[in-house]
Amino acid sequence: MKKYIFVLIIFFVLLSGCLSVRSDNSTTDKLGSSKDETGKITLQGLTFNTQVQPALETAKVQGKPVFVYARSEDCGYCRKFEAETFTNKTVIKTLNENFILVSIDVYGQRSERINFRVRGTPTEIFLDNNGMEIKRITGYTETQPFLDTINEIIK
Repeated sequence: MKKYIFVLIIFFVLLSGCLSVRSDNSTTDKLGSSKDETGKITLQGLTFNTQVQPALETAKVQGKPVFVYARSEDCGYCRKFEAETFTNKTVIKTLNENFILVSIDVYGQRSERINFRVRGTPTEIFLDNNGMEIKRITGYTETQPFLDTINEIIK
């Protein structure tokens, strides 16, 4: 009986070492992105709002267009797009300086997915500062064509 108790104690000690608690109020998903309680998500080198309405209000005040990135954790092309495009220094600089960024999780934010008529991921939607759609890219896009698109929008 003592052996079983000893084995159980060791098992629980080992198991508790595998579990961790994050004290920074953030979580990390399968894509390596981190989400915090402030309504922001970080994808590679970019920080996105996760709520559309506050982002639209900010866009109106700052006079900037909005970049809405519809994604899902299960999407292989989202992972590829984020790993290649969201790590490009020129893309990061251009998006950060010229756009208000929003990311929506198509599974977790179903009403936003319906409102934006997102049928697949990734989907990139560009809105003017009044919330009207300027351009939509459905599916994976390589870095240079994406960069060409965002430069075209800011002109």
